[in-house]
Amino acid sequence: MKTLAKSALGVAVAAAVAATSVQASEAVTMDPSLTFTYKNYYFDTKNKDAGEQSGHDWSHALIADFDSGYVNDLVGAVVTAGYAGPLDIDPTFATHVPGGSDGEGDAISGFQQAYLKAKHSFSGVDFAGSVGVKKRSLETYSDSGSRVLAASSNGYDLSVGFEGADFYFTEITGFSGRNQSTLTADLDDGTGEAVDHVRIFGGNYSYEGLDLVAEYGESKELLEQLFLKAGYSFELDDVSSVDLDVRYGKSEANGSLAANNDIGADYKSKYYNLNANYNYGNAYVGVGYNKTKDGDFIDQYVDGQNDNFNSSLAQWEDYSLAGEKAYVVNGGYNFADQGLEGLSWDVWYAKGDDAEEINDFKRREYGSYVSYAFDGSLEGLSLAWLYVNYRAQGEDANGGDRDANLYDSDINRLYLTYSVAAF
Repeated sequence: MKTLAKSALGVAVAAAVAATSVQASEAVTMDPSLTFTYKNYYFDTKNKDAGEQSGHDWSHALIADFDSGYVNDLVGAVVTAGYAGPLDIDPTFATHVPGGSDGEGDAISGFQQAYLKAKHSFSGVDFAGSVGVKKRSLETYSDSGSRVLAASSNGYDLSVGFEGADFYFTEITGFSGRNQSTLTADLDDGTGEAVDHVRIFGGNYSYEGLDLVAEYGESKELLEQLFLKAGYSFELDDVSSVDLDVRYGKSEANGSLAANNDIGADYKSKYYNLNANYNYGNAYVGVGYNKTKDGDFIDQYVDGQNDNFNSSLAQWEDYSLAGEKAYVVNGGYNFADQGLEGLSWDVWYAKGDDAEEINDFKRREYGSYVSYAFDGSLEGLSLAWLYVNYRAQGEDANGGDRDANLYDSDINRLYLTYSVAAF
């Protein structure tokens, strides 16, 4: 299947290039862009547990992002290259860049994206594809973009859409971490064993406020996941609306690699997630509930920063331990009505309890995210502040490491981003 799908994509791209060449003598249309972005991030963690160290990571990055657009509305290319370096990092707290021999960070540089893309519409049906290294984001898989440079994956993507429905397939054969210079590296199960590929199939459908999503994926011989979602949105009046959704996720062992590492041959887990949001003008409030069963939910197909626990209880921590019941209440406001269109503020409170085989277990967090995007002469500049207060307690009843995320911390993260379009 791999060879056939790659060949099909190659033929599609070649045909699109040929068509573009034929049209070139008449007219060539394209809309290329080149954007330079400077990022300056300061992360500070204050650990409250006895004997635990606190520290910070202050790093910056310069990124160039070129997008050819679609030449004659058919084919194109995207290339992203960046440099990241430490400004001031406490030993062992490097997160944007590798720690280096002194633990205070080493600079990295290289390409984060390099891929070809193609699209075509025929009789109301939209076809699209891409091949190469890119930052991917799907329902059950997402390359991390939370550091100054993003993680990325190597592979190809195919999709077809018509009349509100979209179907897609992605195969991933390589991965590069957010703190690595490598364009792409082999997939790994976390113990040094190679994973041949990750394959993900999915589809979604939208019609008059109804949204349906289904996705299935597997990493060969390691893990498989299923995700389902049904949502419905409706208006109450001219300024208010309600969003409802229910989600289901399942994760299971998928072969010999799972049997030989910490996942285990018999591993399985599932979760149920219910959500409701009320929107009024530029404000919203919401509630969510999540129940995890059978085992701690594993949402990583392969090792690296590419997990995606697709639940409203994916907060600072994923509230996804076996048996855990978790709740979240959140809200937010955009200050456009006050003359500050670029200013928004989101807050949340999450709580979890009843995890299996953890004595005296309970945890909670409250967080705040404030962001402001400037306009006028400072357009392209944005500032953001994330604050999280996380508290947890409990002890693994079997003396294992299931309590690794039970700690007390105050987290502050400051983000400065400035982007300039060269063309």
